[in-house]
Amino acid sequence: SSVKQRLSTHFGSSHETTLCGCLPMVARVRRCRYWGRCMVFALSVAFVLSWRSCAYLNPASRTPGISHRRLPRPSGYLQFSACPAPSACSLVARRRDCRQLVGRVWRRLLTEDRNADADKNLKVLLVSQFPLYVGVGALLPILPLYGQQFGLAQSSVGLLLSAPSFAKLLLNVPMGQVADSQGRKLLMVGGMLVLAVGDLGTGLASALPALLIGRLITGAGLAMADTGSSAWVADVTADRPSERASFLGLQNAVISSAFVLGPSVGGILVDNFGMRSIFFIVAAGAALCAAGYSLLPETHLVETSSKPRLSFGELIKSSDQQALAGMSIAFYTGAACKLVLIPAIAAATFAATPTEVGEAFSAFALLGVVGTLLGGKIADSVGPRTVLVTCGVVCAVAYVGAALAVQAQAKFAFYGFLGLWALAAAVKSPALQAYAIEVAPQESRGMALSVPKTIGDLTFLVAPFLLGVVADQFGYDTALFACSVAFAVGTAIFVAKSK
Repeated sequence: SSVKQRLSTHFGSSHETTLCGCLPMVARVRRCRYWGRCMVFALSVAFVLSWRSCAYLNPASRTPGISHRRLPRPSGYLQFSACPAPSACSLVARRRDCRQLVGRVWRRLLTEDRNADADKNLKVLLVSQFPLYVGVGALLPILPLYGQQFGLAQSSVGLLLSAPSFAKLLLNVPMGQVADSQGRKLLMVGGMLVLAVGDLGTGLASALPALLIGRLITGAGLAMADTGSSAWVADVTADRPSERASFLGLQNAVISSAFVLGPSVGGILVDNFGMRSIFFIVAAGAALCAAGYSLLPETHLVETSSKPRLSFGELIKSSDQQALAGMSIAFYTGAACKLVLIPAIAAATFAATPTEVGEAFSAFALLGVVGTLLGGKIADSVGPRTVLVTCGVVCAVAYVGAALAVQAQAKFAFYGFLGLWALAAAVKSPALQAYAIEVAPQESRGMALSVPKTIGDLTFLVAPFLLGVVADQFGYDTALFACSVAFAVGTAIFVAKSK
């Protein structure tokens, strides 16, 4: 009636009949607009409810003093709190809940975009590293023979193998400081370029001093690139710690696959172009890796925390870092045993030919590919600590079995126990890296990740010599027992110090 009166006043009484006839249409338009708004609101609510993987609203956002009853939550859907007295619910609280809901949806969209970018960058990292490690896998079997061309005795060939480890031992900690202060990408790209220069120098060397200098430069490049890439992976996987070990397992599997392919490639190159060609191939692989690293984003902001960065001495006092040191000593001792003792035992005790030894090492490498993939998945499921303890115990038992097999002249048992060790060592690899990233302080992540590497490089310098002395004085079986003791002690330290 009020609308009718206003229309009559405005248009005059002569139009009253016509206007009154339009009133039902006006009412229908109003009803359509009302139900249209209701439909838009209902569709919006349905869209929100169908948004899978959303979480509950923050309980702190609900109206204070009002008891809220949580309804049974349908699997995979957003669950709202139900107010038993709708009239008591504050309009402000409901608006705040809606704003928080929109914020959560928007943040999820941004997180999915970041995860997609992270996945793409991790793929670029793996593709960049593969040609480098194919070249390194081709180089390792040739390196002792290359050293003999410079007049090195068999006992002195270890200098070529240990020179990069010596450089890494000296530079791991300083490079960790650089990674925390200057960023990761600088070390990744620069380290690969330094590595390329070192391999070029090694391939062009005509005297022993130049050869050793080239190997030291190679170690310096490895220290730079490894420190930067480890910290970069830790940064990229920080938003998804539950998937970190799986990626590390995939990365180790790619590297193991490259080491399986590398010796075959190296044999072909040596037959056709000579031994020096291997070093040029490694240099080319390092240059390609540097080009791939240059496409990656920098993940470290120089001023990310007001906390002071920790020094090496302060980090090594941490119980977590001491636990990592114990486990690193154990597994680097096992790696030294594989390189120093296993070929000699196979040849002296079981009369194995070089071909048989090569086949055994290829089998160990294949087990490494499978083990690293399994290790990443298992570590994400049960936690890296459980995986490390289990693998440490298995490796200790495997070396005891290998020692007993040597005493009993049981060839197949010997290789079987070594295969068990190779599988357990591969399973532990992503778990050890994931645990190191997990316990590393964010403000000193580069430095913290360099601590177990430094301990490992020191072990790799000392363990071959000590194992050789034990084998010469007391026999191969005693040296294998010593490896078992190293695993047992390292695992015990890890259990006592880790949280």
